[in-house]
Amino acid sequence: MKALKKGESWKGVFAGFAILTFLFGLLLAEAEGGERPFKIGFTVPLTGAFGKDGALVKDAYIFWKEAVNAQGGIEVKKKRHPVDLIFYDDKSEPTSSAKLVEKLITEDKVDLILGGFGSSQVIAASAVSEKYRYPMTCGAASTLRLFDRGFKYYFSLLGKAPEEVRGCVEILPTLSPRPETVAIIGANIPFCADAADGFKAYAEKLGMKVVHFELFPLALADYNTLLMKVKEKNPDVLLVGSHSLVAMRVMKGLKEVDFTPKGVFFSYGPTVPDFVDSLGKDAEYVFAASEWTPNLPYRDRVFGTARDFHNQYVKRFGRAPDFVEAASVAGALVQQQAVQELGLTPPLKDRDREKIMQFLYSKRFDNFYGPIRFAADGANEIHPPVVVQVQGGKLVHVFPPDTAEGKPIYPMKPWKKR
Repeated sequence: MKALKKGESWKGVFAGFAILTFLFGLLLAEAEGGERPFKIGFTVPLTGAFGKDGALVKDAYIFWKEAVNAQGGIEVKKKRHPVDLIFYDDKSEPTSSAKLVEKLITEDKVDLILGGFGSSQVIAASAVSEKYRYPMTCGAASTLRLFDRGFKYYFSLLGKAPEEVRGCVEILPTLSPRPETVAIIGANIPFCADAADGFKAYAEKLGMKVVHFELFPLALADYNTLLMKVKEKNPDVLLVGSHSLVAMRVMKGLKEVDFTPKGVFFSYGPTVPDFVDSLGKDAEYVFAASEWTPNLPYRDRVFGTARDFHNQYVKRFGRAPDFVEAASVAGALVQQQAVQELGLTPPLKDRDREKIMQFLYSKRFDNFYGPIRFAADGANEIHPPVVVQVQGGKLVHVFPPDTAEGKPIYPMKPWKKR
C-alpha cells in the first residue's frame, strides 16, 4: 500500500475503500442479473379492535408479493425487479397509521404505498400519502369521508359504503315471504354509519318501513339491551352496519335474547373467516354484503381466473380469501400494471408517481377481481356489489341471481329449532 500523503488519514482511505466496495457490489449484482427491487410500504392494524381484519390485508399483500417474485419480479423493459414489502402495525389507531405512513415515505424511502384496513385508519393514512403525492390503492375502506376531500392520489377498489350494501336491500323483494319492515342498527364509526345510512336509503326507496334506526358506540358492552329494543319492534329483517367484531357480538346477542328475524344482513363481518370459525352453527343463514366471489367470470395474467386465485390462496393460507383480500391484491395489481405500462423502474421519483396517478384515472382495469374504473373522487364506479349467505358453514353467492351459485335460505330457522 502506498504511503499516505500529507493531510490524509487511514480513516479516510478506509472510507473511500468502503464506498468503492459498495459500488462494486452493485455493479456485480447487475452483472449477475439482479435488478433493484421495488420497495412497497403499508400500515395495517395487526392489534387492537381491527387486528384480525388487518391481518387479512397483510396476508393479501404478502400473497401478491410471493406470486410476483415467483415470476422473477415486476417486469419493466424486459428486466424483472423483485418486490420488497415494508409494513407496520398501526394498532387500530388513526394517528399511528398517519405517522407510520410518513415514516415509510421519509425514512424508508418506499417507491409505492398500499392502503391498510378500516376507514378511520385509511382516512388518516391517505392524508399523508396525498401530502407527499403517493398514489394509495386500498381494498379495505369505503366510507364517504374518503371521497369528499378533493384528493387526487387516493384510489378505492371498493364502491362507496352506501353502494356496497345495495345488494343486501335489493335481494329483499325477491324473498318469500317478502319482508315489509326492517330494523337498522350500526356502530357509530365512519364505514358502519355510512352502511347503516345506505341500508335506510335503499329500504325506503323500495317502499319498506323502517321501524327502528339506531347507531351505537363501537365500545358498546351491552348488546342485549339494544337488541331487546329491536325485538319489541318485531321487524321482518335486521340490517346491521358492522365490521367483524360487531357482527359476531350481534349474533351472540340475538341468540341470548332469543330473537330470530326472518333475515339478518351485515355490511361486513361474515366474510371474515373468523366469523364462521368462532360462531360455528350460530353463523348459519346470515347474509352479508360482498364485492367478490370466486365463481365470478373474471381473470388476469398473474393469477388466472377468480377461481384460480381462490384455490391458490387456500393452498397458501389454508382458508378462503375474504373479498377485502381480493380487493387489496387487485389494488397492488393495478399499481404493478401502471409501472409496467409506463416503463418505470426503481427508485421512483415524484414525477413517476404523478404519472402513476394520472394513469390510474386514464383507463378501465380488469383482473381476477373484476372491472375497475376510478371516478374523479377515487371510488371504483363500476364494480357491482353481491350478496353472500352462510350455508353449511360456507359462504354461498346468492345475489344477483344471474351470477349466483345458490339460492338464499329464507326465513332463518329460530334458535330453538336449530
